[in-house]
Amino acid sequence: MNSLAMYQLLALSDTAAKQEPILPFTLGRAHEVMRVHVACRMRLCPRKAAARQVLIDRGRMMPDNSKPQ
Repeated sequence: MNSLAMYQLLALSDTAAKQEPILPFTLGRAHEVMRVHVACRMRLCPRKAAARQVLIDRGRMMPDNSKPQ
């Protein structure tokens, strides 16, 4: 199993892995969190939601409000 798959499995199963970060993510870390939490819904995963917001604030992502979060 590759390391990304292991992190994704943890992200789906570990409640602590979904917690909102204490400090804001760096741009690089936000990208990494989005990759690891790709299967998470933002409304159920504060960590992914925080990473998404960093990417939106930095102009690296445009919100798509047509898709469920």
